[in-house]
Amino acid sequence: MSALLTLPTALLIVFILAAAGFVLGRKRAIRAAGSDQSSLHSLPKQHGWHVALATAAPAFVLIIFWSFFSGLASNIYVEAIVPEDQPELRLPLDQREGLSDREIEIRIEGRRDLFIANVKSLAVAIDGYIANGNATEAEVENWRADLAPLQERLRADGQVVGSSVTQGALTHALSLRSFNRGLAVTGPALAIALSVIGFALSLALIKRDFRARIAVEGWARGFLVFASTMAILTTVAILYALTAPSLTFFREYGFFNFLFGLEWAPAGDVAGVPEGHDGEYESALGFLPLIWGTLYIALVALLVSVPLGLFAAIYLSEFASKRVRAWVKPALEILAGVPTIVYGIFALVTIGPFLQAVVGSTVMPNTVSVVTAGTVMGMMLVPFVSSLSDDVINAVPQAMRDGSLGLGATPSETVLQVILPAALPGIVGAIVLAASRAIGETMIVVLAAGALSNVTGLEPNPFGAVVTVTTRIVAVLTGEGSGFDSIDVLAVFALAFTLFFITLGLNLLAQRMVAKYREQYD
Repeated sequence: MSALLTLPTALLIVFILAAAGFVLGRKRAIRAAGSDQSSLHSLPKQHGWHVALATAAPAFVLIIFWSFFSGLASNIYVEAIVPEDQPELRLPLDQREGLSDREIEIRIEGRRDLFIANVKSLAVAIDGYIANGNATEAEVENWRADLAPLQERLRADGQVVGSSVTQGALTHALSLRSFNRGLAVTGPALAIALSVIGFALSLALIKRDFRARIAVEGWARGFLVFASTMAILTTVAILYALTAPSLTFFREYGFFNFLFGLEWAPAGDVAGVPEGHDGEYESALGFLPLIWGTLYIALVALLVSVPLGLFAAIYLSEFASKRVRAWVKPALEILAGVPTIVYGIFALVTIGPFLQAVVGSTVMPNTVSVVTAGTVMGMMLVPFVSSLSDDVINAVPQAMRDGSLGLGATPSETVLQVILPAALPGIVGAIVLAASRAIGETMIVVLAAGALSNVTGLEPNPFGAVVTVTTRIVAVLTGEGSGFDSIDVLAVFALAFTLFFITLGLNLLAQRMVAKYREQYD
C-alpha cells in the first residue's frame, strides 16, 4: 500500500481530478445556462476554473504542509520513544567525577541528542538498504545489531550510519520507520480525499446565479497570501532546525566562551589538541577565529567586486554604445553562471601560484590565502554588483541627466553628483547582496583559503591561510567530524546559528542605510 500511495502518486491523481473538474465544470455551466448563456453570472470557463482550483488547491496546500509537519511529527515521535533510562544515555562513573549535577545533566542531554541523531540516520540507512534490494521488510524486522556486524553491512552498501549501532538504536530505528511509513500513507490519502470532496462540492455549486468569477478571484488572492507566507515559514523552519542544537551547545560550552574564544581546536582532531586538567582531550571552540576569516575574505572580495562591478555598470549604462552594451553585459553575466567549484579550482591552480610568484614564498608560504580566495570570490561577485547597479542606474529619470547637462555639468560630473546619489539605495542593496553571498560562500574558501582544523588567534597577514565558518560546517557534517564527540558536532549548529544572525544584522543595517539616504523623486 505504502509503495503505491506516495506523494507523487497523490499529486498525479489530484492533477487529473483538477483537469477533469475544469472540463466537467465548464460543461455543467453550459448545461445550466441552456440556450441563453448570458443568463450565467460568470463565464463557463470561470466555473471550470473554480472546480479545478477547489479540487487542487486545498490538496496541494495539505501536501506542502504535510511534507513539513510530517518531519516535525517524526522528530517528536523519536524523542518520545527514547526513554530517559536508555542504557546508551548513561554517563559512566569515571566521566561523572568532578562534575556538578548541572554539568552531568547537560552531558546526558548531549548524549541523548547524539543517540537520537544516530537513530534517525540508522532508519534512513535501513530504508536505503531495502530500496537497493539487499533485504526485505520481513528480514529487517528480525535483525539484531550484533549479527554479521550490521554497521559494516550498511556502510558497504554506501549507507551513512553513526559511529556505533546498538540494539537499542536498532529497535528505535525500526519503530521510527513504522511510524514514518504510516505518515507517508496518511498524507497522500488525506490529500486525495480532500481533492475528491472539493471536486464534488464545487460541481454541486454550479448554477446560473453562482458567482464563480468572484470565487476564482478569491482563490487567486489566497495563492498570493500563501506565497507571501511561505517566505516567513521558511525562516521559521531554518530557525527551528538550528535553535535547539545551538541552545544545547551554549548550555554546555557557554555562550561567551564560544562567542569570544580565540582558539578553535576540536578534541576530535589530531594536531594541536589542548588537554584538560584530567589529561583528557578538551575542545576549544572559539568563534572569533572563524568569523574573522569569513569577514576578512568577504572584505577582500568586496574590495575587488564593488569597484569593478560599479565601474562596469556606470560604463554600460552611461557611456557604452548600444552595440557594446549588447555584447558586454551578457558576457559579464555569464560569470554568474559559472559553478563556484570552478572558481575554486581556478583560484587553486592559477591565482594562488601567480600571487605567490609575485610576492614571494617568504611573504606567502602557501598558495592558499585570504587574498587568493578573496580575489577569485570578488571576480565571482562582479556580475551581481554590476547587473543590479546597472538596473538601478538606468531607473534614474532621464530628466535628471538632461537637467544636469543643461546646466553645464560634464557627463562625469553628472554621474558623480546626480546619478550615483539618486541610485545610492539600490547600489547599497547590491553591495549588501554581494556581501551576504561572500559570507556564505563555501567551495571557493575550502579550496583557496585553507581547510585548517585548528587555529589560534586572528591571522592578520592577507597572504596567510584562514578558516571560515562555512569551511568548518562542511568539514564536520560531511565526514571529517565522524569521530567527534557530541559537543564538537553541536558546535557547527552554533556556527550556523550565529552566522544566520550576523547576516540578518547586515541586512537590517542595509535597510537603515537605504532609508537614510533614499531620495524621493516625482
